[in-house]
Amino acid sequence: MEKIIITGGTGTVGSSFIEKYYDDYEFYNISRNEANVTELKRRFPKVTNFLGDICNLESMINIFEKVKPDIVIHAAALKHINLAEENPTKAIEVNVVGSLNVIKASVRASVPLTIGISTDKACNPDSVYGYTKSMMEYMFKQYHNTTTKFICTRFANVANSNGSVIPYWLSLNEKNESLGVTDPNMNRLMFSKEESSILIRKA
Repeated sequence: MEKIIITGGTGTVGSSFIEKYYDDYEFYNISRNEANVTELKRRFPKVTNFLGDICNLESMINIFEKVKPDIVIHAAALKHINLAEENPTKAIEVNVVGSLNVIKASVRASVPLTIGISTDKACNPDSVYGYTKSMMEYMFKQYHNTTTKFICTRFANVANSNGSVIPYWLSLNEKNESLGVTDPNMNRLMFSKEESSILIRKA
């Protein structure tokens, strides 16, 4: 059975992939939130969890060398546009430096395939978040080779993910309040948790 490390496996994307393919792979999760790791372990007892931070290169190298995964799914990121705008240094630290650490750990452990979870906002970016994800894509392309492959998938907004606007809209609806929108002309590209898992598997 192939071994998969998921960075940020407690998040919506990582946990959805684990749920859909729980019996197909041997899963290892790297997350820094103890409460979320505990919850993931209760839901999926067969998952091995590491408390770790992608911003810590030594920790990533240690875990990757220990597990020797067949596949890495790099899902850990600072994802909210407004938080990235307000905290650009942290966004760069997590999304750029953290991604580079995952790359270096994958190369060091000779991981055959590393998949980076990117976003449609990396296309012609006009936000800090979009720029950091675009940088991640460029780094993945730089390090890609026939021995240690690096590929990216671009996601839309995952419906009902952590911090998604849909639960917020539903809560407003329950209070009979108007649904807030950023701009009347704005479009949102969304897909489901299951579709996100299928896209990663296809990649």
